[in-house]
Amino acid sequence: MHFHANQAKSFTEGRNIRCFGEVRPGPQGLEMVHPEYQLFDDTPPPLADQLTPIYPTTEGISVVRIGQLIELAWQQLEHQRLHIEELLPQQLIKQYQLPSLQSSLQQLHYPKVGVDIQQLESQVTPAKLRLVLEELIAHQLTLSRAKQQTQSLPAPALAAVQNLEQQFIQQLPFSLTGAQRRVWSEIMADVSQPLPMVRMVQGDVGSGTTVVAALAACRAVDNGCQVAVLAPTEILAEQHLHNFKHWLEPLGVTVVWLTGKQKTKPKRDALAAIANGTAQIVIGTHALFQDSVEYQHLGLAVIDEQHRFGVAQRHCLVAKAPPNCGLHQLVMTATPIPRTLAMSAYGDLDHSVIDELPPGRKPINSVLLNNV
Repeated sequence: MHFHANQAKSFTEGRNIRCFGEVRPGPQGLEMVHPEYQLFDDTPPPLADQLTPIYPTTEGISVVRIGQLIELAWQQLEHQRLHIEELLPQQLIKQYQLPSLQSSLQQLHYPKVGVDIQQLESQVTPAKLRLVLEELIAHQLTLSRAKQQTQSLPAPALAAVQNLEQQFIQQLPFSLTGAQRRVWSEIMADVSQPLPMVRMVQGDVGSGTTVVAALAACRAVDNGCQVAVLAPTEILAEQHLHNFKHWLEPLGVTVVWLTGKQKTKPKRDALAAIANGTAQIVIGTHALFQDSVEYQHLGLAVIDEQHRFGVAQRHCLVAKAPPNCGLHQLVMTATPIPRTLAMSAYGDLDHSVIDELPPGRKPINSVLLNNV
C-alpha cells in the first residue's frame, strides 16, 4: 500500500476506517482502488441520506472538484442568492406532473437513498425527463427562430418556364419514378414562392435524389439564377460534376468546378466565371463559400449530405446570395433518418422522402453493427 506522508500519519493503530468505492478481486483478496474514506475512533459518523453522484471527468478537473463546485452552486440556490427561472409553462408542468426545475436538479445531483436505482441509471426519472423536455423545447424554438430568420428575406420566385426542365427530362435514358415526380412537385411549389425554400430530400442510394436536384437546378438556370452544388468531399463532388456535365452541358448549361486544391490558373478562371455569371452551375466543396468567391446572382444552393456541414457553414453559403435577398436551399441525404427524428433534429427544414427505387435497382438494407 502506498500513502502520502499526511495520509500515513492519520492511519494510527486502533482507529476505525470506513471506505467507499468499487470492491473488486485482487491478488490477496478483495480490494478498493483509490477509495473515499472516513476515519473515526468509536462511533461512526452518520451516513448521508443521499447517494453520491459520480460525474464524468475531463482533464484537469476531478470528480471531487466537480462535486464541490456543484455543492457551491446548490448552496447559492438554497439560500436564494441565485435564482433560476422556470421556463416551462405551469400548465405543461401540471399536465405531465413534472417536478420544478430546482427540484429536478436536486433529485439528480442529490438522489435520496431509497430512490429507484434502476430508474435512475436508465435516466427515466421524472426529474431527468423534465430536463430533457426543456432541452427539446429549447432546441425546437431555436430551429423555429432559425427558419423565421431564413424566410425573413425575399427570394427570387422561380417561374415555371420549363424549357430546360422538359429538355432535361426528355434526354434522360429512363423515366422518373412516381416518388421523384412527387418530390419534384413539392420543390417546384416551394421555389415558385417569393420566400426561400429550405427543404431536405431523403432517399436511399440509387433512389434518384441527384436527378431531382438537377431538375431544381434547371428551374433556377431557366430563371437566370446561378446554382451552387456543395458536397463534403472531393470524391462526392466529382460524382456530381460528372453527372451534371453529362446531363446539362449538351443542353447549353455551363458547369464549373471549384475546390480548394485547384491549381492557380483553373481556380482563377473558375472564380472569374462565377463572378461574371457565365458559370451557371458551380460544383465543389467548402471552397464554394470562401471569402474569395463572388457570385453574380446565386439563387439556389444544393447541399449533399448536409449533416456533414455545420449551421455556420450553411449560413456562409446563404450569405453569397445577392444583398437583401434570400437563397433557396435544397439539402439531400442518403442517411436513413426516421421521420420523427428528422422532425426534431431538422425542424427548420421541410422534409421530402423519395421512397421508391427505379425499376431494376436492388433495394438498400441499412443495418447497425456493434463491435465490428
